[in-house]
Amino acid sequence: MVRSSAIAIPKASRPEHVRENAAAADIVLAAEDLAELDRAFAPPTRPRPLEMI
Repeated sequence: MVRSSAIAIPKASRPEHVRENAAAADIVLAAEDLAELDRAFAPPTRPRPLEMI
Protein backbone atom coordinates (compact mmCIF):
# COMPACT_ATOMS: atom_id res chain seq x y z
CA MET A 1 0.00 0.00 0.00
CA VAL A 2 1.39 3.32 -1.03
CA ARG A 3 -0.70 5.50 1.24
CA SER A 4 -0.25 4.90 4.94
CA SER A 5 -3.85 5.99 5.60
CA ALA A 6 -5.31 3.09 3.57
CA ILE A 7 -5.55 -0.60 4.25
CA ALA A 8 -6.35 -3.58 2.06
CA ILE A 9 -8.32 -6.60 3.14
CA PRO A 10 -7.70 -9.18 0.42
CA LYS A 11 -9.94 -12.18 0.02
CA ALA A 12 -8.20 -15.53 -0.08
CA SER A 13 -10.23 -18.70 -0.36
CA ARG A 14 -7.40 -21.02 -1.40
CA PRO A 15 -3.76 -21.40 -0.30
CA GLU A 16 -2.67 -20.44 -3.83
CA HIS A 17 -4.59 -17.18 -3.53
CA VAL A 18 -2.87 -16.43 -0.21
CA ARG A 19 0.52 -16.87 -1.91
CA GLU A 20 -0.53 -14.58 -4.80
CA ASN A 21 -1.67 -11.90 -2.33
CA ALA A 22 1.62 -12.14 -0.42
CA ALA A 23 3.65 -11.87 -3.66
CA ALA A 24 1.87 -8.60 -4.48
CA ALA A 25 3.80 -6.94 -1.63
CA ASP A 26 6.96 -7.26 -3.74
CA ILE A 27 5.57 -5.21 -6.64
CA VAL A 28 7.17 -1.77 -6.99
CA LEU A 29 5.39 0.81 -9.14
CA ALA A 30 7.11 3.80 -10.73
CA ALA A 31 5.83 7.31 -10.06
CA GLU A 32 4.34 7.37 -13.57
CA ASP A 33 2.38 4.19 -12.84
CA LEU A 34 1.02 5.63 -9.59
CA ALA A 35 0.03 8.87 -11.34
CA GLU A 36 -1.82 6.90 -14.03
CA LEU A 37 -3.67 4.90 -11.38
CA ASP A 38 -4.61 8.13 -9.57
CA ARG A 39 -6.01 9.51 -12.84
CA ALA A 40 -8.03 6.37 -13.46
CA PHE A 41 -9.15 5.93 -9.84
CA ALA A 42 -9.09 9.31 -8.15
CA PRO A 43 -8.20 9.16 -4.45
CA PRO A 44 -11.03 10.29 -2.15
CA THR A 45 -10.94 13.92 -1.07
CA ARG A 46 -12.66 13.27 2.26
CA PRO A 47 -13.34 10.33 4.60
CA ARG A 48 -16.25 8.18 3.55
CA PRO A 49 -17.77 4.93 4.79
CA LEU A 50 -16.80 1.64 3.22
CA GLU A 51 -19.10 0.34 0.53
CA MET A 52 -20.80 -2.93 1.30
CA ILE A 53 -21.01 -5.46 -1.52
